[in-house]
Amino acid sequence: MELYITGTGIVSGAGNTGDDGFLKQEPSYHADKLLCVEPNYTAYIPPMQLRRMSKAVRIGIGASKMAMASAGIEKPDAIAVGTAMGCLADTEVFLGKMIAQDEQMLTPTAFIQSTHNTVSGQIALLAGCYGHNHTYVQRGHSFEHAIINTQLYLTENSNQQMLVGGIDELTDGSLAALQIGGINRKENSTPADVLNGNHTGCIAGEGAAFFTVTNTKPAQRAVCIKDVYAFTEKDVTKAANKIDNYVSAIHIHADAVILGLNGDEKSNAFYQFLQNSVFNQIPQYAFKQLCGEYATASAFALGMFASIIAKNEMLPSHSALNKEATELKNVLLINHYMHYYSCWWLQVV
Repeated sequence: MELYITGTGIVSGAGNTGDDGFLKQEPSYHADKLLCVEPNYTAYIPPMQLRRMSKAVRIGIGASKMAMASAGIEKPDAIAVGTAMGCLADTEVFLGKMIAQDEQMLTPTAFIQSTHNTVSGQIALLAGCYGHNHTYVQRGHSFEHAIINTQLYLTENSNQQMLVGGIDELTDGSLAALQIGGINRKENSTPADVLNGNHTGCIAGEGAAFFTVTNTKPAQRAVCIKDVYAFTEKDVTKAANKIDNYVSAIHIHADAVILGLNGDEKSNAFYQFLQNSVFNQIPQYAFKQLCGEYATASAFALGMFASIIAKNEMLPSHSALNKEATELKNVLLINHYMHYYSCWWLQVV
């Protein structure tokens, strides 16, 4: 796999790439959730359409437009989106009306807007892209499968520009359900709580990150996705061993590793094992203290790395866990959501 990122757009709890100060400041909060810092959409979405859009559609279109603008294109050749939950707010509206109206006289609009592929469809309509358009719904591997689809498509359609992204929104209903399930904390968290991982449950998050991707090496400095290793495993020790075996198999010297520490003591045990053994001599960084935990958070981490490389900068010093990297040539991104794991090999070219 060799996919080159030519443009990046992010809307997240850490801010958005439309802001010049994105990732510059160390995060400071005391909250149970990190909601998106949304941009001024007037540059991206016609006002009459904007007022009828749900948050998921807004942040998805905003991030995709930012990605295309940074790549200098107005229309991609194809689209792939990964989302675990889809348009939750519209789903809740539709289900609420079903109950309130006893399943009678329901308008189809709320149902149409609640489907998982609503975001990719709206992006295609606004951009005028009528080609390949797939949405992947594989829980914690939704974005990873969208990337795999991108690789398959570009193998058969070289030199095209494909738009790929990961998106999930948070609602009051979904937050309550995730807290009852023990996935997210009911109590407020600070960035230090997320990094230390001494609690049950993690801080909830949401976001959208989109990329324009090609399999042709660009002239400018860019991030190349060399490989993505995704697997499911319920035992954290076995999962850590799989990551260790994978890193040994690809024979690279990593200049840094980006880890998805989320504040949950059981989840962080996986990362702590890697920190103290496989990567104990390598500069380590974290990212979920910036965006919170959600199923497609790996898209935010990839976007964070791609955006700093595009600006010829280094990873934020406030995200460093042990020591800062002196160069960024080969970087590993490791994410974990429930029992879904992924390890990304990223190379700066």
